[in-house]
Amino acid sequence: MDESVLNIWRSTLLADQPSLIHAVTRRDFNMALSVGPDAAGSAERRRRLCEALDLPFENLTVSAQVHGADVAVVTGSRVGAGRDRTETRIAGVDGLVTDEPNVPLLVLAADCCLVLAYDPKHRAIGVAHAGWRGTASGIGGRIIQHMVALYESRSEDLLVALSPCAGVCCYEVGEDVALTFDAAGFDTRSLLEIRDRKMYLNLAQANADALVRLGVRREHIDVANVCTICDENYFSHRREPGAGHFAMIAAVR
Repeated sequence: MDESVLNIWRSTLLADQPSLIHAVTRRDFNMALSVGPDAAGSAERRRRLCEALDLPFENLTVSAQVHGADVAVVTGSRVGAGRDRTETRIAGVDGLVTDEPNVPLLVLAADCCLVLAYDPKHRAIGVAHAGWRGTASGIGGRIIQHMVALYESRSEDLLVALSPCAGVCCYEVGEDVALTFDAAGFDTRSLLEIRDRKMYLNLAQANADALVRLGVRREHIDVANVCTICDENYFSHRREPGAGHFAMIAAVR
């Protein structure tokens, strides 16, 4: 399968990095094994995606996402976990990091933000699934902290991509969300828009702001600026409860 036939989004900031392979799938390629259209065929679609990107499917690694802030280091027996069966996923984590070559990491979403951090000096990557709970809990920062501790990465050297996700144009939230972000130290005045007495969250900005506080340069963060709720090229749980999931895949050579 040739990569050119895939319908994918790529970060313009990261696209020219020779040692990084990454992509975000769209609605015509459900990546979830247990939900959405033709979920039974998702393992084969994952294999086809890896083939198109010239990545080894046997090393594809996936976690059981729980909207939390825990991170797993992908090495040894964890390589290949969850690639084609839900019961073999790495349990209870929303972030994955590795510096092993040809070990593709995959995270899933249907409105949540997917984060990719890349260290071009040490050829290490981290990916995260960041819904509002995980974002408020600092999942993006947790993958950065793991990369700094494990791979000698420096925050200011990292290049980061934030996937299409629920946008402030559509992502209505309740007061509980506002209070959670406020308690976590976020500037809610800049993250929340009030329209017609309703609150809307800028999820991508929240993730970007959290990364900047950890030393990532603002100009090193590429935000897709695509709202998955109003752009029907992506799966959206808000628009269609029980929808499938798009995915971010990343690996280093």
